[in-house]
Amino acid sequence: MRLQAFIICLTIFAAATLSFGQTMDANLVGSIVDSSGGGIPNANVEITNQATGVKGTTKTEANGQYRFNNLPIGRYDVTANAPGFATGTRRGVELQLNQNATANITLQVGVVSSTVDVTESAATIDTTTAQLRTTFESKQIVNLPVIENANGFFGALNLSLLAPNVTSNGGVGYGTGPSVGGQRPVENNFTVEGVDNNNKGVTGPLVYVPTEATSEFTLMQNQVGAEFGHSTGGQFNTAVRGGSNEVHGTLYEYFQNRNLNAVDQSFARQGFTTNPRYDQNKMGFNLGGPLMKNRLFAFGAVEYAPFGFASTTGSPVLAPTAQGYSILNSLPGISKTNLGVLQQWVPAAPSATSSTVVNGVNVPIGILPIAGANFTNFWTGIGSIDYNKSERDQVRGRFIYNKSNALDNAANLPTFWTTLPQRFYLATISDIHTFSPSLTNEFRIGFNRFSQFYTTNNETFPGLDVFPNIQFGSDLGLQIGPNPNAPQSTVQNTYQLVDNVNWTKGKHTFKFGFDGRNYISPQFFIQRVRGDYNYTTLNVYLNDQVPDELAERNLGNTPYYGNQWATYAYATDQWRVRNNVTLNLGVRWERTTVPTTMQLQTLNSIASVPGLVDFNSPQPQNHNFAPRIGLAWSPGTSGNTSIRAGFGMGYDVIYDNVGLTNYPPQLSPTVDANTRPELYQTPFLGSGGIRPTDVVVGTGLTAEEARAATSSYIPNQVVPYSIQWNMSVQHVFRNDYTVEVRYLGTRGLTCSN
Repeated sequence: MRLQAFIICLTIFAAATLSFGQTMDANLVGSIVDSSGGGIPNANVEITNQATGVKGTTKTEANGQYRFNNLPIGRYDVTANAPGFATGTRRGVELQLNQNATANITLQVGVVSSTVDVTESAATIDTTTAQLRTTFESKQIVNLPVIENANGFFGALNLSLLAPNVTSNGGVGYGTGPSVGGQRPVENNFTVEGVDNNNKGVTGPLVYVPTEATSEFTLMQNQVGAEFGHSTGGQFNTAVRGGSNEVHGTLYEYFQNRNLNAVDQSFARQGFTTNPRYDQNKMGFNLGGPLMKNRLFAFGAVEYAPFGFASTTGSPVLAPTAQGYSILNSLPGISKTNLGVLQQWVPAAPSATSSTVVNGVNVPIGILPIAGANFTNFWTGIGSIDYNKSERDQVRGRFIYNKSNALDNAANLPTFWTTLPQRFYLATISDIHTFSPSLTNEFRIGFNRFSQFYTTNNETFPGLDVFPNIQFGSDLGLQIGPNPNAPQSTVQNTYQLVDNVNWTKGKHTFKFGFDGRNYISPQFFIQRVRGDYNYTTLNVYLNDQVPDELAERNLGNTPYYGNQWATYAYATDQWRVRNNVTLNLGVRWERTTVPTTMQLQTLNSIASVPGLVDFNSPQPQNHNFAPRIGLAWSPGTSGNTSIRAGFGMGYDVIYDNVGLTNYPPQLSPTVDANTRPELYQTPFLGSGGIRPTDVVVGTGLTAEEARAATSSYIPNQVVPYSIQWNMSVQHVFRNDYTVEVRYLGTRGLTCSN
């Protein structure tokens, strides 16, 4: 661990500020030309941020081209002048997140004191890269109803469904978020202010940024430049608002409740005549402004989102009626203990809709209306600082805190619901330093922390060491017990060190990158740790037979440690072959170590079968190189049209749930009662069910016992990758009307060392 940390630090400083990319700003490029279209060399170009007043200057190259790197997103005034020409100005040039914007200016022959002022600048597009990008500005984020009316705390991320080549995740695979460019949701990558915001346990975003505090949200997809990686799906990048020279603030509330909606048919089928409770509020305020004009700016926001609702089941749940319980209590030969547990936790259905047979007797059952009171109370606090120390140095700081207290309602019956506390933190500070107009550097450190704890209420089942998960499949459709996956917990700490460098040399703009991330993530989740006992009918349960659908339990209590290092590096060359033709060449390297607990697969080496399967510690892949190539052509000199094409490949990460559900049997053996009739017979629960002492957990297993107890394993670290390509044509009509046509493709593959 110490050696890896030393190597990372040494590499960063010895490589003269290499970087990973994932920049949270924009670049501005363009050409200063005369009326005939010829480039004007050595022209002076000045940009001014309209919100903060911060300026930047540079000179054009011999071909009339200029470039500004690492600019904060926003609107800029661009002014150019040269001896013998009138000054030309484009006002309100908008730079969007992760954009390479183009702003060309034509200078007219005239005296220096005259000025040609374009007061309304046309929309800017990317004419220098093959990246496909969709950006949503703050006004869109706040005003579009898809944001606040959506369930969950995803903020501007909900807008991704409005982007081309993006669909909902229904039926396309595991993970949180949409399917982007045909990829599975697990292949998406989420960042906030350039900081890793991925749930490494089950994928998906972590920290929530309120819409009123979001400056911009950008979705990048197939394909992206070599500076972006981690995943091959969508690159979801969120920028937090900052202060400006003007004091601005907002007081707001969004709400919807049960009285605004008609009764859903799914509720009506369960006997509801009015909507169950559904009251969602998001209220908050923010304030931003200058602490020192043109130099130091601050922004702060607080949001409180109480969400009260009634949780109902997706399909009807049935239970014995009062008459049904009376009949069951009179039946001889059934387990009174099992019946007592059923009657204790499952109330009688109000009326009969059908019946089930127990020992030859028809027992009336009916729909059990389930509408338990539920809530989520979500607090968010955000702070931003932007300090323009000089024209050469800009410092940015961001801090986000989320506090969520909710009910875990994964259990079927409200009496088993528990409180679910979740906490989220994200902090970052970055410094952008300009060594010269052709060389800029961004240094960033980031920290992300997430914790959640699924608990049980210590319910007891007579004769068992723990309350199991009991389900009835055919007749009742009922689950009894706490959340089937509880208890479990997750703590994830991500430490990130990033540095970005841009160097322009003649027709070439070089970028180099390196990123080091240290994940410290203790987790606890063992499948069926309380035992899963699934019965087809109530009859099998009340006669205390071995569950005929599923009777499994995983024994052991060893936490899973997802501790690992991730290191990425890249190099790119943005080569302006001609003023309007750019070739993008790049290569990326990614290496992720094997999580600590996943390395314990070697414990089961006794189960190896020579020549067939070997149980060894998975090894990281050290040769994951991903080339990228792109071409961008902008016909003419206006910069209003961009024709682009690209080809490349990328890698995905292995999320922790893969290793978390593949413990070596010494740590968590699986016991299946249906395959051990010599040990498990009637009465099943009356004899203690599957007991913790039924399998010795340790190093004393024979080879045969180890093989029998192994349900799954990871023989090596397998990293999926994909090959991607795209073509697009984008054109600006007038000042505010942009049309883009895209074609893209992906071919997913799998590789391993």
